[in-house]
Amino acid sequence: MPKTLRSFKFNPQVYADFKELASKNGYSVTSAFEKFMTSAINFGLVFPTPTKTEDVEAEARIMLVWLKDGKYWVSLSGEAETSTRGRLLQLLSKIVDADLRFDIEETLKKK
Repeated sequence: MPKTLRSFKFNPQVYADFKELASKNGYSVTSAFEKFMTSAINFGLVFPTPTKTEDVEAEARIMLVWLKDGKYWVSLSGEAETSTRGRLLQLLSKIVDADLRFDIEETLKKK
């Protein structure tokens, strides 16, 4: 039985950079893709959806305003109080908007 040919088109620079990264970590391009696909199946896709990103950034903007107003503790979902600084630190890695990230970083450094 003949093997089905599957092919993908990539930006040449992205492919070259990915190949170099995979190689540095001991993978071929094919094995890196296979590992990614296995992880995606096991854990779900690792890309934030626009809705999730918008929700995280909205929460971060609100927390940032509260922190700037001197509100250092908040109650989320009826749970025990949470530190606004701590919550902003948790959200920071999920924020795509560079201006918002910078504003949060600068505010956390000052307060």
